[in-house]
Amino acid sequence: MAAIPAAQCLYDDEEEMLAALRELVEDDDDQGLAEDFRALRSVAVPLENAGALSPEFWDWVDSVELIALRAAEILAREAADIQRALSLLSRRPGPEDEAFVAALRRQAVSTAARRADAEGFAATTRRIREKELRRMAAAEHLVHPATTGFLGYIAGETDASLARGEAPDADELALAPQVEDAAAPAQRGGVRGEAARPGEENLVAALERQAATADAARATVAAFTASVRRYRAAGSSLPPAAQPGHAWRITIYVVIQFLHH
Repeated sequence: MAAIPAAQCLYDDEEEMLAALRELVEDDDDQGLAEDFRALRSVAVPLENAGALSPEFWDWVDSVELIALRAAEILAREAADIQRALSLLSRRPGPEDEAFVAALRRQAVSTAARRADAEGFAATTRRIREKELRRMAAAEHLVHPATTGFLGYIAGETDASLARGEAPDADELALAPQVEDAAAPAQRGGVRGEAARPGEENLVAALERQAATADAARATVAAFTASVRRYRAAGSSLPPAAQPGHAWRITIYVVIQFLHH
């Protein structure tokens, strides 16, 4: 098979790029992208002045920053392609390309604006994330030091009551899901590892210490939640104990308050 000349490959690549750019200017969906960034900023800006982020907002900030950075990269390549196309078209002037050239120049302005939107939004989310990381690193503790021992004790007592053949009554079963709901944030939350930047080694070391504590607490919370679920399941498989479980209901209240504070 005869080799395709390099010049022909280059020509084909250029024509493919021009075709893609023609489709881009015809679609003209920049307005929708601009509206998307405005909507994202409306959520992010209040978070800059917020206190501690919830696990849900932390995950949101973390994910949309990556999306914005990816969008900025795509828009940067798009801007480079537009400039390359304008250079190519300037070397083959013709009335048939005049409208396309004008559209590309408008697109260049729009692409630059959207790239600035993406980079600006990524910078906003980065500030929010770094502020939260510094808050976590400076905190005395992200997870109450007594959490592991307290929940471990309650889980053991819960399983011990099941071993004695005791089962929750209807009121206890109704309260048990509240314990799971209260424990859920502790299982979702945590510290994300951050690559050390120059001068930030102490910050990263503090975050790693917090992460180790949080991981241990989450493991305890997971074990505690499992014991609660076993207790709930026993409500349908064992006869209720002779005495109402008032102590366990009080324990549920204490656990919920403990986890919320």
